[in-house]
Amino acid sequence: MVRLLSERSFSVKTRSSEETRELGKLIGKHLRGGEVILLEGPLGAGKTTMVQGIAQGLGISKPVNSPSFVLEKIYEGRCHLHHFDFYRLDEKEIEESGLLLDLDPEAVVVIEWADRLSSELEKVTLRIRIRFSDRHFSEGSVLITDDRIIDIATEDESWARIIEEFVERGNKEDE
Repeated sequence: MVRLLSERSFSVKTRSSEETRELGKLIGKHLRGGEVILLEGPLGAGKTTMVQGIAQGLGISKPVNSPSFVLEKIYEGRCHLHHFDFYRLDEKEIEESGLLLDLDPEAVVVIEWADRLSSELEKVTLRIRIRFSDRHFSEGSVLITDDRIIDIATEDESWARIIEEFVERGNKEDE
């Protein structure tokens, strides 16, 4: 199920980690370097899964995992992927770290927990928010489905077309 939120914002429902990874892979295949992707969402929503797909799309075969403790990991593929995770930092610590000051303009930058940034980055290609689509409660425990709602926003018309293609392909598969 996909819903157009505004001119360049889309909402995509994925039903598994694999579908989330496939969306990331599609995004990764279209990256050329110099893009910044912001990922937001609660713990366990699938941000790292999305980055794994992006890495696959960039031709990176090395396993991708969350850099929560080291803050940044760099992977080599068609272009470099700088993967940041700011889960353990607040906005002041991110700013003081200087990690985002001299980013390689030829690299793809993906930032998990981007909602912790104190200021907007100059050039953001995609803002992706992943959230759980449903929670089922039974006897005090929470069971979370694999369904996710992924909201993607962009200011770039070409990226809007790429996401729209994925959306249309998903709609055809649902028929």
